[in-house]
Amino acid sequence: MADEIDRKMMPELLRTTFSISLGACFKSLEMVKAPQESAGKIFTETVELFAIPLGAGEGLQRKAEAFASVWMKKSATLMEECKSAGEKFTEAK
Repeated sequence: MADEIDRKMMPELLRTTFSISLGACFKSLEMVKAPQESAGKIFTETVELFAIPLGAGEGLQRKAEAFASVWMKKSATLMEECKSAGEKFTEAK
């Protein structure tokens, strides 16, 4: 049973990993093509990552939760963007 699950999961995991890697490379190359535009976007994203959201609430725990949720949202969005960009190269035709 475990062997069957592994055989089914490994190719999909490798395909997804490869898609994300290709997408990240593609996005990096796109940023290199327009460095002035990219620098502004990177600065804006970095400021958003290190700022505590306004509606975080009172107390250290609430602020930490809001801060963590911003990081999780940004990370998930970036991974999805990289995956969708990479899938253009890995689609079977």
